[in-house]
Amino acid sequence: GAATWLTTGLTIEESQISLSRDVKRLGRHPTDIQLLTVARLRDKLQTRITSFLEMAPTYLGFAVDGNEQDSLVDTVHNSPDEDYSDLDDDHNPDPDPETHHASIFQPELTILPLPSNLSIVRCNELGLTDLMKEETALHEGQANDALHAIRVHLGDKAVIFWNTIWSAKSQASSTRAWTQVRLVEMVVNLNARIYSKCWLQLAKLPDHDLLKKYLPLKKEHLKANTAVADPNAHGQRDATLAWFWSINVQGDTSGNDWMTECEYPAYPLILGDPVSHIATSLSSQLALDKGPVRSLE
Repeated sequence: GAATWLTTGLTIEESQISLSRDVKRLGRHPTDIQLLTVARLRDKLQTRITSFLEMAPTYLGFAVDGNEQDSLVDTVHNSPDEDYSDLDDDHNPDPDPETHHASIFQPELTILPLPSNLSIVRCNELGLTDLMKEETALHEGQANDALHAIRVHLGDKAVIFWNTIWSAKSQASSTRAWTQVRLVEMVVNLNARIYSKCWLQLAKLPDHDLLKKYLPLKKEHLKANTAVADPNAHGQRDATLAWFWSINVQGDTSGNDWMTECEYPAYPLILGDPVSHIATSLSSQLALDKGPVRSLE
């Protein structure tokens, strides 16, 4: 039904964010294998977009031409203003112009005809009030998922610093630990971009007060410190943690020891990195002191 179609659209947007970010990290001299991988990912993404657009008339009431949909959607404020890029060790601010040239096939830049992208006026004209409400509910769940992932992985980062980097006995062990940190930062970066995109979409949807709960996500909110590893330490929670640590995300702030055991999801990398994902179980209890908050940056 409509919820499935909308969910597909949100999932496609997340894939667009992931691919756009990976393409930006290619740099000025990508390898042939990297370019081939990008081309294949773009083909797969376009196939999903085409299928999504073919179903659009059923729920929007009008056909959407894949070559002309940009004229139907609101392209203003469609990308997050916040730049999380320097959280990534491998970010290259000077990408390959051939990979990003305007004439290049770039489905990751396609704006989907979701209600939030059509403008409130047009949706009201088309009688899409219920569809807007459904999209709002789905974005709330999407925001919860992204914030939960950010909190878990910032906690992972704090644990890696505390248990591994600060106690590293050799250059090799320190290097391995920093590799873990960078991979965690990549996951945080991706989820921060997804959350910010979700927040922008919510801002364009009517009849809700979710923006009182879900605030803009700034780069400085994503720094980890010892209060992240032990947020219940006396005097630390309210004074040191960003706003998203205090909200109830799908009930996980009540009785859920998210630091006890967590697993990094498989995160596909297209840059030729030797490790494509981490799968780490943090099952031991942390013995952290209750001293001053210590920055992990």
